[in-house]
Amino acid sequence: MVCHVRNRLRLSMSRKRTKITGDNSALSDNPFASALGALADTPAEPDALDPEPALAPEPTPRDLDLGRRAIVRRQSKGQGGKTVSCVEGLPIETATAMLPRLKRELGCGGRVYDGVLMLGTRDHARVADWLRSAGVPRVTLGN
Repeated sequence: MVCHVRNRLRLSMSRKRTKITGDNSALSDNPFASALGALADTPAEPDALDPEPALAPEPTPRDLDLGRRAIVRRQSKGQGGKTVSCVEGLPIETATAMLPRLKRELGCGGRVYDGVLMLGTRDHARVADWLRSAGVPRVTLGN
């Protein structure tokens, strides 16, 4: 193995490097010539392109149906030994709309699974406090 590596190193060192000269002569065969010809028809300024559509603002709690009651539980069954906080009782549309903001503000992952909002955090009391501040009328802590 060592001889093989030594021989490859010797071969790579013995190869002569070609020097690049400063002449700007045109290449005889340019594989990108057809692509460059197609780009000549496009506008050069990025302002001439269509602007991106504006993103819809995140819904505020006033815009959402917060339901009558939310139950926050800790659960580790079926999660590979990890503990998650489960929020039940919120409408699916509300849970889906709240999920990105909840994940960002609590610093954890999350998903909506079978109508249950699952957050990758053990601190279910913090989740309950966040839901109360978002305007959910009744938040109950489970186990």
